Formats: sequence, C-alpha cells, structure tokens
Amino acid sequence: MDRRSYQLAAVTTVLTFALILVGEYTAVSGSGATCGLQWPDCNGQLLPLGLQVHDFVEQFHRGFAMVVGFFILGTGAVAWRGFDARDVKAGGVLAVVLLPLQVILGGTTVTFSGLVPWGYMPITQAVHHLAALAIFATLLYTTLRMRELAGVGLGRVRTAAIGGLAVLPVALVFSRNTVFAVYGTRVQLIHHALELLVFTAAVAAFVWARRHGDRRVSQAMLATGVVVTVQILIGTGVVQFSPTVQLTYYVLTAVVAALFLVAARSTPNRSVAAAS
Repeated sequence: MDRRSYQLAAVTTVLTFALILVGEYTAVSGSGATCGLQWPDCNGQLLPLGLQVHDFVEQFHRGFAMVVGFFILGTGAVAWRGFDARDVKAGGVLAVVLLPLQVILGGTTVTFSGLVPWGYMPITQAVHHLAALAIFATLLYTTLRMRELAGVGLGRVRTAAIGGLAVLPVALVFSRNTVFAVYGTRVQLIHHALELLVFTAAVAAFVWARRHGDRRVSQAMLATGVVVTVQILIGTGVVQFSPTVQLTYYVLTAVVAALFLVAARSTPNRSVAAAS
C-alpha cells in the first residue's frame, strides 16, 4: 500500500510540475484570456480539438488542470487514510486545501478577469503562481516522505544540492536579457522550467536534510526555496523589468549558489537509511 501510495504521489507531483509549465505557456503565448467569460466550454466546445490555436491552448490547460486536480484529491485522500505520520497527513491535506484557492485564482485570471479591477493584473497572476508553487512543494514533500515510508529510502542531500548547482547556470543563461536578445515564448518557458528544477532540488534537499537531523542545512535549503520563489515571481511580471531588477536577479542567483554550496559541503553523501 505504501509503495502504491508513493507511486500515486510521484505521478501527481510530476503532473503538477507539467501543469505549471502548461500554465506558463498559456500565459506567455497570450492564450490565457482567449475564451473570455465562457466556462467550462470555449467557443461552444468542451474539447479543445478543432479550436483556433490560442483557444486550443487555453481549453487544453483547463482540461489538464481538472485532471491534475483529481490526482491531487486522490493523493490527499491516500496521505490522510494510509499513513500515520503527521507530516504526511498534513502535506496531503494542505495540497487539497490549496487546490480550491488555485482554481479560484485561475478562474479570475482567465474567465471573469474583466469584471474585477485586478483580474488580469500581474499581482493576481503572481499570487496564482505562488499558490501553484505551494501545491507543488507540498506534493513534493509528501512524495519524498512517502518514498521513505515505502522502504525506498531517502536520497542524498549532496546529490540534490549538486543537481541544483548544475541547473542554476543554465537557468541564468535563459534569464531575461542575459544571453538571448529576445525573451520570447520558447526562451521564457525553458527558463521557467529550469527555475522550477532548481526549486525542486531545494525542496528535496530540505526534506532530506531535515530527515538527517541537519538543522543548519535544512534551514539553508528552506532559504534557498524562498529565494528561488522570489526569482520565479520576478519572471511573472509582478515588478516592471529594469536593469535594477536584472541585477537583483543575478544577486539572488549568487545567493542560491552559495546556499547550495553550503549544503553540498556540509552534508555527508549518504542516505538516512545507511546512517541509521
């Protein structure tokens, strides 16, 4: 049961990762508000097949989000009923509790945004993205804990930190006005995907350091997750891009690199199972 629950949680986490990127593409491609006030259909259709490109993207995003929502509900139910560990129960429940908030924010940005003054403002989109990151982080935490309880064991903190360090410079290359003159849809999507991988590495390292009992590293990785979240929010347009914002992004990247180095150098490259 534990192993199947872990597998369900892992699939849900991967689908949530993909959904965030689909949402990113929907936003940066200009497809977010193409269906207007129409919901759940778009231009008279429930299925995206046959719709114009932007309508197809938006309606596909809606359908995919619904499917992932059911997976989140299932993972929350399994976490609550199948595990005695309080943090696993809390993680599953929190993901389910955050889900309606995310749905409401998504509905505000892509359906009735014109009915409220802040409906399609960057701040609303930023909060929408922040809620998505919170759900993803909660699911990732729950999945990694289920992995341990399923007998698979924990991964290695140093491996996660080095993985984050490896992705970080590539993410920097794809950041706005760094290498590419045009921060187009493809470049933005790759950039956000890489940032999300860095975020994943930070959360994984936090979970594993916490299980190792390494408070210093777990705090460093928690700070890393917060800093990467700020970087991701900068990319949503919550603040107007400028040379100062770009410099701030570079400084934050240096902070993330330093924190990953702390984790990579401070934690033995062994699993909890081996240590115990």
